[in-house]
Amino acid sequence: MSPEPSAKTSRTSATRTSYTRTGHTRAGNTTRTQVTGESRGRWVSLGLATLRLGRRIESVARRVWGVLEAVVTPAGWLAGIWAIVGIAVGLIWGWSEFLIGGVIAVALLVIAVPFLLGKESYDVDFGLGHDAVVAGQAAEGEIVVRNQQARVALPGRIDIPVGAGLIDFHVPMLRKGHEHREKIVIPAARRGVIDVGPATTSRSDPLRLLTREFHWADVSTLFIHPVTIAIPSTSMGFVRDLEGRATKTITNEDISFHAVREYARGDAQRQIHWKSTAKTGTLMVRQFEETRRSTISIVLDLDAESYANETEFEMAVSAVGSLGVRALRDGRDVQAVVSGEVPEFARASVRSLQHLRVTTPRSFLDDLSGVEASSSVIGVQSVTRMLAESTSDTSLAFLVTGSTATLSQLQSATLAFPGDVAVAAVVCDPESEPSVHAVGRMRLLSLGVLDDLRQLLAKGAAV
Repeated sequence: MSPEPSAKTSRTSATRTSYTRTGHTRAGNTTRTQVTGESRGRWVSLGLATLRLGRRIESVARRVWGVLEAVVTPAGWLAGIWAIVGIAVGLIWGWSEFLIGGVIAVALLVIAVPFLLGKESYDVDFGLGHDAVVAGQAAEGEIVVRNQQARVALPGRIDIPVGAGLIDFHVPMLRKGHEHREKIVIPAARRGVIDVGPATTSRSDPLRLLTREFHWADVSTLFIHPVTIAIPSTSMGFVRDLEGRATKTITNEDISFHAVREYARGDAQRQIHWKSTAKTGTLMVRQFEETRRSTISIVLDLDAESYANETEFEMAVSAVGSLGVRALRDGRDVQAVVSGEVPEFARASVRSLQHLRVTTPRSFLDDLSGVEASSSVIGVQSVTRMLAESTSDTSLAFLVTGSTATLSQLQSATLAFPGDVAVAAVVCDPESEPSVHAVGRMRLLSLGVLDDLRQLLAKGAAV
């Protein structure tokens, strides 16, 4: 046999052997990759399961901690700490006194638990005698606690939130069908709107280690109105003089006849004056003086920089209330506006106007109860500009502000109204003497006390 075929066969065999080894190596790499991927998948699954378990444990722990915070009193926390420390010290160092003290603390906590079990046996009924009072007066209410259960209701306590404050009183032991009445007095020294309630009853053990509260959903809103005074009717005196100027606006349709003119395209045929047409030989139509229902606009400046102190602002609110209530009782059309809140970053480009309800004196005073001065509102000039743009019915405008508002600001606010609108600026300044004088087209009233408003409005405009 020749050597050449043998060599060729040897090369072929070597090639096959090499090919087989290469294929075996790749398969081994694939197997190791699969094993590594499965191992990582198990670790990821285990990590996710651990994360979910941790979240569940955290959620349960938060719920338990919330229950403990609501139930355990400071005395109860002290007893719990003493129980843990006493038992630990007693067992580790053999101090029997600490061990006995810890066991007693645990026993007291266990004995306190049954006092919290079961439903609340009270039925609480709470109500205010009046839901609106004037600042400086007191609001009265009554709360009735009844025991409608078959068993005796143990002594307890009733808590009633009043705004940021709290009124509480003791409820004695009540037999079945018995009730306990308690009158409450809510001081209303300052104007505002406060929520009264919900009433909360609490049940606890004799040592007050643990307590449980039951809330009753009834919440009453108490409106503390600003102080107002009786002022002269708006149909006489100062207000009547301000509104005494007739309008100069000419219109094609109204009640008050003014003159006739030649017919122009677009005029209504029903306004043709036939007698004048017959005399002149040219179509003539009637013209009228525009009649406008008297509308009083009251603007309250809420900019805190316009007032030297809170006393001035409260006087301004009272002045607005007095003016609005008088106008409403006289049957006048009234609109009262204040500036709305605007974020600091948007004050240069955003304006906000808020209308108060003026349907009845009660609704008007309710809205005034909640207004507050703020440094994040637009100035009175912007308020009057928005008011003049939104309505054309104003015949008399009152601008009520404080002593630190400048005369230029008030004049700028006055110029926002059309020329036929009478404007009176009321400046509340306890340090000034009552006076009224004209500044351009604006009448400036200075109030030292609220009663000065009555005197100034009762006078004629002899300035």
